[in-house]
Amino acid sequence: MRTLIYTLIGAIGLFFLFTAGTDHSGGSIGGKTASPGDGGANCTQCHSGTLNTAEDWITSDIPTSGYISGETYTITATGTHTGVVKFGFEATAEDNSDAKTGTFIITNSEETKLTNSNNAVTHQSDGTTPSGDSRSWSFDWTAPETGTGDVTFYAAFNAANGNGGTSGDVIYKTSYAVTEHTVSVDEISSLENMINIYPNPVTDRFYIDAKEINITEISIFNTSGGLVLQNTSIDSESNIVMQTGNLKPGNYYVVIKTSNNREISKSIIKL
Repeated sequence: MRTLIYTLIGAIGLFFLFTAGTDHSGGSIGGKTASPGDGGANCTQCHSGTLNTAEDWITSDIPTSGYISGETYTITATGTHTGVVKFGFEATAEDNSDAKTGTFIITNSEETKLTNSNNAVTHQSDGTTPSGDSRSWSFDWTAPETGTGDVTFYAAFNAANGNGGTSGDVIYKTSYAVTEHTVSVDEISSLENMINIYPNPVTDRFYIDAKEINITEISIFNTSGGLVLQNTSIDSESNIVMQTGNLKPGNYYVVIKTSNNREISKSIIKL
């Protein structure tokens, strides 16, 4: 009986020894962006160290005039720290009421993934190696409905020392604010009618009527943000056809990129 008790005590001790030092090299558990909506929670809840503030670590191709509802933009998060061995991050977007807003789309599933109920983006284990003292991740974000107002992107970064544990790392936070582009009713209507996808719902294929817009790339993502289909060889002078026979039934996002680097997102239903 005494031997059994000692065995159990030893097993419990080993459990705490290994779980207490568990890192998150495969991505944040979510809700650690230091944003108001996350209650200010950040990487210091799991890693020792003081929270530092960094400037200009989030950039995008959102124009200075502001985002347009339904348009898709590329967001880039970049961390820099002298001597860093591994870099991790989590980023999110919130409106003026601190509510999560917009739709994140993963464009590099080997290095990034969605977290926090798809309301944030974090690193994968294959996306932690820095280049020199820096590491960048890019992903897409589709702007929310008209009237949302200003949006702020928040991110927390972990500049890890690579010791396999949670001690000795340096934590940073950053933010990046964008405004909503105010457009007239006529302009909104024009944007909504720039591109037409039909039929929708779709079965084995759908067509795109570009209305003389020069389309350079079409990507289809599932609701988890994974890229499932892409066409970068497009003849805009003819009807564009996307074959969808191999897609599983469900909801998808179609991200259409034009020659002037604008991106338009449409949703489809695959039967």
